Amino acid sequence: MKETIDLLKSGFLFNRDKLKLLVILIFSVIFLTMSIEYIFKKGSEQSQLLWVLSILLAENFLTCGLYGSLKEIISGKNLNSIVFFSNGARFFSRFLIIKFCFVFFIIFLGTFLFLIAYAVGKMTLPGAAGFAFLWLIWLAFPSYFFVMALFAPIVLFSQNSGVIESIKKGIIFSRKNIDRLIVLVFFFIFLGGFLVYLPEKIYNFSSGFWTVCKSVIISVLEISFISCLLFFYQKESKNEGNI
Repeated sequence: MKETIDLLKSGFLFNRDKLKLLVILIFSVIFLTMSIEYIFKKGSEQSQLLWVLSILLAENFLTCGLYGSLKEIISGKNLNSIVFFSNGARFFSRFLIIKFCFVFFIIFLGTFLFLIAYAVGKMTLPGAAGFAFLWLIWLAFPSYFFVMALFAPIVLFSQNSGVIESIKKGIIFSRKNIDRLIVLVFFFIFLGGFLVYLPEKIYNFSSGFWTVCKSVIISVLEISFISCLLFFYQKESKNEGNI
């Protein structure tokens, strides 16, 4: 428990360089949110698709710049524009491929669940129950590795490794440290829900001021969360002699 608390303190500790990244992220979140809202209110479906694709690619570059720079800061290096843009370019393609892998699996899983539901509706009750049970067992195996592989981006930014190596090491690391990772993930999910989702639902906030406040909260939580994961991976990897 003490290690987790110390890790959270490290994640929420903002020096000057992390504050610079925070400002970049806040403006990025506000700009991307407003751009998407504007795009879907204006223009044809074809233009909307092209603009959304452009925004997603821009978001991918910004994320690579942010997370790569965050790793540099945690390692004791200073932030400047060269560091930010070089990290954005260095990790752009590999991070995008990892994202596509995750999206492909979600589509794959969703398709099979749809087929299960469709097949079950055509069978008798005992046959449907047995068929669904067998398919869910079969799907549980790849789903388990998918969840473990969600740590792959942290490995990518920490070690500047390839896509396959990042996914492989992400699975291995997650399996060894799943208990502490779950604590971190649920802590930030709970905190985000308490600070963003709950006030929005209770008070029905919809003003521009709330959009800015929400962007600040989300940005602080995101940088703190990624910092915790990077700190955690570096610490454990050093203990195991992998870095």
